[in-house]
Amino acid sequence: MTPGVSIMISEHERRFFENINLPLVLCRYRDGRLVPEAAACGLCAALNAEREALMEAFRKDIMADVHPDDLVWLREAVESFVREHTYLDVIFRNRSSEKDDYMLLHTVGKWQTMEDGSEMILFGFNDMRHTHSGIADLFTELDRNGHDLFYTDAVTGLPNLNFLRQFAEEKLQDMRLCEKTPVLLYFDVKSMHSYNTHYGYEKGDELIALIGNTLREHFPDTFIGRCEDDHFVILDEFTSEERIREQISEADKEIRRTAFGNTDGICAGVCVIAPELKAAQAFDFARQALKDIGADMNICCSFYSMEKDDRYWRERYIIENFETALKNRWIKVYYQPILRTKSEKITILEALARWIDPCRGMISPAEFIPVLSHYHMLYLLDLYMVESVCMEFGLREETGLPTIPVSVNFSAQDFDYVDVPEKIKEILGRYGVDPGKIIVEITEQDIAKGTDHFKKQLRQIRANGHRLWIDDFGSEYSSLKVFSLYDIDRIKFDMDLIRHLDENNGANRRIMKAIVNVCREIGVHTLAEGVETEAQLEFLREIDCDMVQGYYFFKPDPLDVSVFKFRHRGTPIPHETNEERLSSYNAWLKK
Repeated sequence: MTPGVSIMISEHERRFFENINLPLVLCRYRDGRLVPEAAACGLCAALNAEREALMEAFRKDIMADVHPDDLVWLREAVESFVREHTYLDVIFRNRSSEKDDYMLLHTVGKWQTMEDGSEMILFGFNDMRHTHSGIADLFTELDRNGHDLFYTDAVTGLPNLNFLRQFAEEKLQDMRLCEKTPVLLYFDVKSMHSYNTHYGYEKGDELIALIGNTLREHFPDTFIGRCEDDHFVILDEFTSEERIREQISEADKEIRRTAFGNTDGICAGVCVIAPELKAAQAFDFARQALKDIGADMNICCSFYSMEKDDRYWRERYIIENFETALKNRWIKVYYQPILRTKSEKITILEALARWIDPCRGMISPAEFIPVLSHYHMLYLLDLYMVESVCMEFGLREETGLPTIPVSVNFSAQDFDYVDVPEKIKEILGRYGVDPGKIIVEITEQDIAKGTDHFKKQLRQIRANGHRLWIDDFGSEYSSLKVFSLYDIDRIKFDMDLIRHLDENNGANRRIMKAIVNVCREIGVHTLAEGVETEAQLEFLREIDCDMVQGYYFFKPDPLDVSVFKFRHRGTPIPHETNEERLSSYNAWLKK
């Protein structure tokens, strides 16, 4: 870039420069003349002038008060300084503030690299009438305090992001040469946007400055920098996790106590830097550890670990590839049969999502469903499952497989993002599927937290001709109150009940028997999932649980596997006909 040519300086560069208590002015050189950009408060004080008035006079002609006899050679000296990109050191006569005489003014100019990589000119002035250690000492003092505009944060005076990019690796290696184990702390100011909105950006800058000073106090003799916005970095010697947590906690308490108004304080991600780790990687790992804290206001510190790193990247893969997985149909429907307990004939299928990824292989629903739930994307999956089931009804008919009803799982959060009853109706209409073929399953946990809007949609689902089941009944959210709040067709016992039948003196046996009796009294059917043994099946027959599901009978399979097994089975798949299903229902009503 041409020396002296620069875009306008940034706002934080201006704020920093104007707060310097030294007689300095920052200029651009454009079209053959000096154009002032900022005047330090030290210059305003030295000339006893208001900054705006001073800047206005400088903009008209920065050399307006130079003695006429010195003006020609001074302009030539400045032009040479600019042209040759050298150092300026001159003494000339300049009109004093009294305007009736001239004073000797010692001026030094140096080039200053700005954040955008361009260069401007920094002038320092010294009145020769007063005792002074020398104008060059102004720049020595500026450098000694680290006040290089390109490498220094304007609000806190700390090294900035440019400095960190340039020298962080060097500082890391210095610590290793001293046989110290480095640790990097990456800080975030909680709710900074809210603080700025509530108290204003000026108070926000004061808070940032306070945090910088507080970190200096609680982490003495360490490298501290301000990255960007509301983030700080500390590079320290690692002693113990306990000590780091204590320091962060103490700093957080002091910031909350001394800040203007209310602030939520600070939190930090921490990375103990392994010998082979570069500074840039340590930054990334510390940021990942910070993200693990999330919105939890009670946690102020999180340490990076390989386990957390692996989980983070797996979550990122799921989020970033989910829509691609839907588009390319990497997520497939696996069907698990549900059988009549007495006859052991298949009466219904449950649709289960399985992600078969071309890069990662099988991604378990236990992994991707919590991630989709966290990012409120489950409704896309659940509606995709309905559409996939409807598409495959036609294939089932073509291959001779029974077209028995299929249950599909939904989350309560789905109902907050779309009109679920309307969306299901629209999908079924496109494929000509009868509403009785699709059963809607909602977990008891979701049912218990349902809003009025949620309840209204569930009523509409039943009005549209679908059956409504409660999944995972008997988990920690169990309450018989749900029977009075919703029209329910069937409950599915949580599989932990059947797995632990004989624990606690057989308490689960008595609980399940009692619930089956209550359900029969109020006209609700029952189903037990997770059946794996003959003994479990016998118990369910004894208590008249209507349906069963589990690996004792069938594991979930995709449609193509079911077709293969059907074609090579040799005997018909034992499934209920419509007449048998109606007969079973009538028999159940008479009990």
